[in-house]
Amino acid sequence: MKCLKSLLCPLLFLVSVCLPSLVRGQVDTLFRYTPDERIFKLWQNPAWDAIWAKRATAKDSTRLFAQLRQLQTFANSENDDRLYWYAELHKILFRHHLVDFSGQFSTVLDEAEPLMEQCPVPVVKASLLYFRGRYYFGELQFEKGFRLLLQAQQEFERIGYQNIPEINQYLVGLGGRYYFFEEYKVFLRYMDQAFRYPFLSKRAEVSALHSVGMAHQQLKDFEKAAAIFSRAIRKARVYQDTTFWGIASVSYGQNLLELNQTRQALPHLYTGYKLSRGESPEHAATAAIHIAKALLALNRIAEAKTYIDESRTLKLRKEAWVEYPLVYYQVQALYYRKTGDFPKATLYLDSTIQVKDSQRALFSNQLLNNTQIRINAERYLSSLQALEAERTNAILVRNIIIVALVLLTAAGVYALSQNQLKRRREKQVQAEQQKRAEELLAHATEQLNQHMTYLKEKNELIEKLAADLAQATPAEASSVRSETHVPVEDLLQRTLITEADWQRFKRLFEQVHPGFLDSLQEKHPELTAAEVRLLTLSKLEIPSKDMGFILGVGQESVRKARYRLRRKLEQRHPDTTLESLIRSL
Repeated sequence: MKCLKSLLCPLLFLVSVCLPSLVRGQVDTLFRYTPDERIFKLWQNPAWDAIWAKRATAKDSTRLFAQLRQLQTFANSENDDRLYWYAELHKILFRHHLVDFSGQFSTVLDEAEPLMEQCPVPVVKASLLYFRGRYYFGELQFEKGFRLLLQAQQEFERIGYQNIPEINQYLVGLGGRYYFFEEYKVFLRYMDQAFRYPFLSKRAEVSALHSVGMAHQQLKDFEKAAAIFSRAIRKARVYQDTTFWGIASVSYGQNLLELNQTRQALPHLYTGYKLSRGESPEHAATAAIHIAKALLALNRIAEAKTYIDESRTLKLRKEAWVEYPLVYYQVQALYYRKTGDFPKATLYLDSTIQVKDSQRALFSNQLLNNTQIRINAERYLSSLQALEAERTNAILVRNIIIVALVLLTAAGVYALSQNQLKRRREKQVQAEQQKRAEELLAHATEQLNQHMTYLKEKNELIEKLAADLAQATPAEASSVRSETHVPVEDLLQRTLITEADWQRFKRLFEQVHPGFLDSLQEKHPELTAAEVRLLTLSKLEIPSKDMGFILGVGQESVRKARYRLRRKLEQRHPDTTLESLIRSL
């Protein structure tokens, strides 16, 4: 378990450097910035330097918390809830790291959860989830750590990376969980996203570049790794960060050795050795032994001996020493073989074999001890992938439903608009038809009135002619008859409405009162033609006198005919009167 934790240290160091060490005056300097800039600068609090260096004193803590309280007072005056709760989060994180770096298990983050339930700022609550997950991950409680990190990641995605000023450090940390399990390609995808957002410090940027180079080196992509290490070196030189300049130079030199570029590797190994002696002695020792190996390959034996001996004088951390002996014994065996001291070469070779066997046994024991942890972690990774797939499918289904609803709504709106358009067209057609019918009815009514006037005038003329003949002398009557060319007796004996007149009248009448005659014939087939004509003229409400003229009879005859027709109808149909019959047709 300790070995696993030691392997995790470089990763935790990578994550930790994302919390900046740029020094920016007192808290009041934050007041000059925009809300987003205040959050970004808050993560650059110089107090983090003392925390990560494990040299924070009680006085430092007192000053820090006083500054954070001052910042919260300012946030309240500005109604800036986000800044207020970020300051509260920093209080929690500082207390947590003070306990953690003291060697005790920290419960500070868990105990802060009820307080954060009151927080109205989603990104601050998600940040606490992230730090809790990262801490449990570092304590090798992978299942709990993964669960918390996944919750934080989902919340970051919901909020939107572009809306989180310090998102770079979260992406680096989230990618680190995959680096630990040698999922280097996934780690690189996270780092690709991280580089789209600003780093909290220059060292964090160089550290991230170095980690990307290490991932490519683990994937045996030495050419790509060399390019990344070279870029990290240039950045470190510009930023005057000698520590990471040395670390990146050592890694670059080792990478060149893998490419069998011994002469090109030496300058970088020399630089790394020189720059790493102070802050990173394990990298200096590694650089020294690799320098010796390169010099032996170039037959520069005396110089190689100097660096072999120098590597032994460096004070190494215990976890680095585990990896050092194998390379040391290999180089010593090579050195004594080059100098012709084969007995010592054999001894060192035997030591090399023993170290290999020891490390193999150690590795086997570690492998056995951590198999269940690895299985659980991989199982949990699989469950995370399944959850991610379900989430993706849920989003897809949701989008499909939304698109379907949009299409249905659009189709409904289109159908409604088309239906309304159809109704408007139908109303327009109906209006046009009604207007046309009214015009035809008016025209037919006018023609019927003209025809009735013509019949009336015609009958009046015949009546007058008959009266004139009755008063004239025989000679005068003969003259009239010769002038009209029609025997007057024939006019007096025939029906005044001729069949042609009736047919023309009938056509005009049907246009004004359509269906009247057909309905009359259907309901009362017993009526005579004369009675039908009488009812037709009655429908037009023609006075008896004019009706007499039209029918060629006297007014009295019209009254008698109407009386006989009324009696006829009442006898056959007691419930029917002449007036009701006319109205109903």
